[in-house]
Amino acid sequence: MVRRTTEPRWSKRFRRFAVYAIASILLLLLSQRPLLPQPSLEVSLNLTKETLEPKAAESERAFFNEAGRSFLIRPDQQGVVALEEESGNPKWEREFGSIITAAAVSDNLSAWGLMDGRIFILDQDGVMLRIIDPRNDGVKSTQPCVYALALSAQGESVAILYGIFPQNFLLYERKAGFYSLSYTKELQKDLRSTQSAAFSNQGAEVLVKTAEGLLYFDRNTGKGAVLHQERFAGEQEMLIKALGETGFAFLTATADKRHAGVIQHGALAAYFPLPIDSYGLAVSGDSFSIFGQEKDLAFTWGVYE
Repeated sequence: MVRRTTEPRWSKRFRRFAVYAIASILLLLLSQRPLLPQPSLEVSLNLTKETLEPKAAESERAFFNEAGRSFLIRPDQQGVVALEEESGNPKWEREFGSIITAAAVSDNLSAWGLMDGRIFILDQDGVMLRIIDPRNDGVKSTQPCVYALALSAQGESVAILYGIFPQNFLLYERKAGFYSLSYTKELQKDLRSTQSAAFSNQGAEVLVKTAEGLLYFDRNTGKGAVLHQERFAGEQEMLIKALGETGFAFLTATADKRHAGVIQHGALAAYFPLPIDSYGLAVSGDSFSIFGQEKDLAFTWGVYE
């Protein structure tokens, strides 16, 4: 006679609990991993609409263009290839050892924020100049990760949206070739996807999208504030670009709405709705363009063209 044995009830419960616990941990880790900006979202003045159409052969690599410089982010998102301006051939390649979660480029420098919380500052030839690690400066977050990054035109300042639990806005200033933490603001809410950030063309002001709204900081006064929580708080997507000498143009997107506007000296100077197919923002001097599937719109300080 074959005797059937039954598994103790507590053993089944333990295995079920273990499965649920592992699934919960994986879900938490995935929710903390920011998304890279989609290659088709960013539009620069030297790209045509045809360039923005998805191509199957290039779908595994993310194309990043800023300040007239172009880069390819590797499929594993842990390395970047700089491209020659004229030929498009590889110029240099840099390995980071962690997933790239944010990037910013100036004329002479590039900054790469990583999932492990570090920021690499590279020169035009890909030579590493500095590694910024906020943990070494006493910034504490349960998950150290870079969610937004901006470089001033000359690279003397770096703005960072850093970590979760809590999330912090950080400003680093370069003195005698070294970057030191000059300002920090702990936020009450956090976002877990890559956000937009930019310095003004003069470099004195910075604007960053946060969960609480638009965070504005003035380097001249050393003061910062969160602007218009009722309009800009939450998970909406946003693109921010420097406009003129001291302003910013922006494009926001939710599931069923698009808006654009201008921030000038920390104040909302313009805010208006756009067609739902609006998808990109480009700036030239005091003018900015909004790209759409049907037609593009051009604005010069609120004047519709």
